[in-house]
This record gives sequence, structure tokens and C-alpha cells, in this order.
Amino acid sequence: MKKNKIFNKVLLFLSVFVLLFLSQNCGFSGYVSETDETTNSNYNLADLNNYGYWINTNSYGEVWHPYAVNNWMPFDNGHWSYIDGNWTWVSYEPFGWIVYHYGYWYDDPTYGWVWIPSNDSWSPANVNWINYGNYIGWAPLGPRGVTYGYPWERNYSRYWHVVRENDFTKDNIRDYRVTNVIRDENGGRAILNRPPDRQIIEKNIGRPIPEVRMQREQVNLPDRNIERMNLSREENQRIEQNSTRVRRDVLVPREKFRSQQDEGNSRRK
Repeated sequence: MKKNKIFNKVLLFLSVFVLLFLSQNCGFSGYVSETDETTNSNYNLADLNNYGYWINTNSYGEVWHPYAVNNWMPFDNGHWSYIDGNWTWVSYEPFGWIVYHYGYWYDDPTYGWVWIPSNDSWSPANVNWINYGNYIGWAPLGPRGVTYGYPWERNYSRYWHVVRENDFTKDNIRDYRVTNVIRDENGGRAILNRPPDRQIIEKNIGRPIPEVRMQREQVNLPDRNIERMNLSREENQRIEQNSTRVRRDVLVPREKFRSQQDEGNSRRK
């Protein structure tokens, strides 16, 4: 009898040890660890590794989070240009050329917005669109199974950028974001889940929208087919004029970012 009790205790101890070991090494649900000192082998890019860090998650594998101010969100610092027949997101952030044209975004409850790499082809902008009334909205494209309701619904408004049609092509589009999104002023027009109509925007702003040309160059990465936009001189000038503000007010040095995180964790406790 005594031997059985000892055996059961030993068995219980071994079971707990095995579970702890697996949770640290096999990614049980909910397990998240930072891999800040290493880089993602398939995305070893200075523009990612210098401006953010990699996190290992159970659900999506290695994901990337930028060193940015609190409440940062993707597709916020930039402008929309009509490039080669598509509305294309032109970012003022140094990492924008990859994270807004490849992969997906997920609003993690612990870390905030993280970028999930993918093997998909280059896209003008990985977003969901909505057009209604005099408004245009876009939200980061989430991974499979992640969808958002309408931006005027309380639980989903924080995922969307919504602007008025006549502001859509302006620089620093974040400055024109409608914070109190409402579901009226439809003007008899249907809700459309597609990019905005170029002609309608031209009519609203009272001038033609030029079609910008670009080329894409191959970026040398192992096992990845990645391209980078080569934009026109005018587009690059717009980026230069606005990127200083982003680097000053949006991006955060690594050390300051760590302090910012620690302060946030202390408040939550």
C-alpha cells in the first residue's frame, strides 16, 4: 500500500514536469514568447529587425511587432495613391514597403498589432474596404477566420480607418480620420466592400487623380519571393516630407519601447 502511494506521487511529479516541459517547448495554446535577440530566418531584413521584434506564438508562429507608440495601428501613417490601376498604400514608415503589401495583421490582446508573414504575392494594400455614403474605410487584412463588422459598430470601430471621400487622397491620412463613425448620410448608395471608385473621388475633390507608374525590384531573401516598390520622384518626395514626423512622433527606440511596455504592464497589474 505504502509503495503504491509513493509510486503515485512519483507519477504525479513526472506528469507535472512533462506538462511544464511541453508548455515551454511545444507551444501549448496561449503560450507566447519573445525572440527579440534572434531574427526570423526567412525575413532577415534590416527594416524589420531594426524597427521591431519577433514574437513566437502558438497560433501564427513567428510574428513581428514594431517599436511604436502606444495605440499604434497599421495603415495609419501614409497616403493612398492610384498606382498602375490600383489604390496603393504608400507608407511613411521604414518597414512599410513589406508589412503592408505582404502578410496579415492581428490585434493580439497582449502585444497589440502584430504582422503575420505569408507566402502570398505582392498586393497594392492588404486591407478590407468599405464604401458607404460619403465615407471610405479600410481595415488591416486579418489571418484566416478573423473578420470585422462594420466600423460604426462599437466592437469594431477601432479596427477601421474611416475618412470622408474628399480627404481620401491627402497626405498624412491619419489626420483626417473620422473618430465618431456613424451609419447615416448614405445618400441612397449601397454599402460596398471594394476599393473606392476613382471617378467618384475625382468628382468630389474637383480635379483628376493622376495614375502613378512604378516598378518593383526583387529583394534577395532565401525561400521568399519578395518585391519592393520603386516609386516616382513625386511619390518619394511626399514620403520624405512626411517621414520625419513619423520617426519623431510614432517610432520609438528599442530602449524607450521596453520602458513603455513595462509601464503598461505595471498599470495593468
